[in-house]
Amino acid sequence: MRSLLLVDDDASIRMTLRDFLTEEGFVVHTARDGQHALHLLEKLDPPDLILLDYKMPIMDGKQFLGVLRRIPKLQGIPVVILSAATREWSGAHLEVEEVLSKPVDLEVLRTTVNRIFAERL
Repeated sequence: MRSLLLVDDDASIRMTLRDFLTEEGFVVHTARDGQHALHLLEKLDPPDLILLDYKMPIMDGKQFLGVLRRIPKLQGIPVVILSAATREWSGAHLEVEEVLSKPVDLEVLRTTVNRIFAERL
């Protein structure tokens, strides 16, 4: 079963996306910010995908990506950015698979996650 790490400071978004992705058959772990996510990654097996909010307190998405990409066992994990300000950057600029705008369209999220997993088989 595929696992995901969902990182977002908004509890209602975490709950909604976690419930949706769990119903889609994924194991979903959640973190409230980048720092919390790094602590979880120390304890968990590496997830198959990270869904990452870009603007968060404590450690934002950009800071989290900077740390993540320096950890050898985590470098290859695909990341999808979730942000209300998607016009500011492209996925290539951030070295991520995709940038999705918030509020997240669940159908677009499903398609994106399935595409990423299909490409990595």
